[in-house]
Amino acid sequence: MCDTMLVLGSLTRDGRSYFAKNSDREPNEAQYLTRVEAATHAPDARVRATYIDLPQVGRTHACLGSRPWWIWGFEHGVNEHGLTIGNEAVWSRLPAGAGPNLLGMDLLRLTLERACDADEGLEVLTGLIEAHGQGGAAALTREMVYHNAFLLADSRTGWVVESAGRHWVAKRVTGWATISNVYSIGSDYDLISDRAEAFATAQGWHEAGTPFDWARAYTDTTRANLPSCRARLAMSRAKVAGLPQGKIGLGEMIEVLRDHGGAPDWSPGADGQACVCMHGVKPDFGSETAASMIVALPAQPDAPREIWASLASPCLSGFIPLWLDCELPHDWTQPEEITDPDQWWDIERLQRLIEPDYISHASALRAQFNGMIHKARAELALAQNADSATRNVITQRTARAYREIVDAALQDHADRPQSPDARGPYLADLNRAIPRTTRSAREALALHPSHS
Repeated sequence: MCDTMLVLGSLTRDGRSYFAKNSDREPNEAQYLTRVEAATHAPDARVRATYIDLPQVGRTHACLGSRPWWIWGFEHGVNEHGLTIGNEAVWSRLPAGAGPNLLGMDLLRLTLERACDADEGLEVLTGLIEAHGQGGAAALTREMVYHNAFLLADSRTGWVVESAGRHWVAKRVTGWATISNVYSIGSDYDLISDRAEAFATAQGWHEAGTPFDWARAYTDTTRANLPSCRARLAMSRAKVAGLPQGKIGLGEMIEVLRDHGGAPDWSPGADGQACVCMHGVKPDFGSETAASMIVALPAQPDAPREIWASLASPCLSGFIPLWLDCELPHDWTQPEEITDPDQWWDIERLQRLIEPDYISHASALRAQFNGMIHKARAELALAQNADSATRNVITQRTARAYREIVDAALQDHADRPQSPDARGPYLADLNRAIPRTTRSAREALALHPSHS
């Protein structure tokens, strides 16, 4: 489950395009930042994704993404040329493949490594879908397989791509777009794979001779989570549509990712799966936001791409600035040993302490993170056109401030008596399941030797 959005530079305060995504995953599934360097490869080289290997290309681009600890691919990421992509799970009447294949996250990372902009990314991504298909277990502790939708962006343009098996449809972004875990392209597509309409017609999903509607033909209307997926899409669309045109920037995109529908007295409960900022309901059902990313894409091709990353639910977290040419904070990457510093699990533990009494404590924690973000943005404003070393100092300083906020809040809340949770035994059940969902980088390598 996820929500991804794009606002092009024609609508923003500073002329930069803003990409944003919440990655919603299993509640105990840690998600870490990963940087991949540019590389050249031998003509006969192959690359191993999560489950399968495939021919490698001669040159791959540097990229930075956010990766569930056991998966090769990325939930969202950006490459050295500014191509930025997020993916979504979607469910079709065409059954998703359960056998080992490319996951949506693998398709996303492969495209970042092989394409320079959104138009080329569309060509690479759809080529991979047609050549290899998609499928395989996409969850760690539950049975889940799905098809994928993607939002591709660069500083000039964007594409929404939705797929079912080896079929796909694409629509160019004009102004802004949001996508969620439901097909959203109807008859207004710009491009479609050769056999998509004929296949749907043969299955009885479309009446020949009438305008073809992708979403109507391919959506699995029997899915129990379809109403919540549609609710989140409607929520993100309403939120972005309501932003003041010409005045949209980082702050506005953060608020979209933190949205619970606008209710001032909201707290985690049964409606969590219908919110853009998603909170879990049951350990064996549903998802929660595990990581978020906002990428500011400048119109100038040589300007640095400013990346703002967050861990766990963004409403209880802060965003730190990153760049592809700067060092990642060590505790934001997957630990080599299970005892190494791990900022994802620290903020997740804090979230679980606060959620039962969310109304009393969330706003104070969020205010501290907002102050941290404001300070980082002020430093960046003073350091315009800063070199990599200066930007790296800002990254590391902000990451230390983040850690200090989390450590102090953990100490403050550790001994507080917890209020009853509206979700009943949810948190207790979730915490009991932690040991079987925690792995170090070394253990992940043992499961998937291709991880690097």
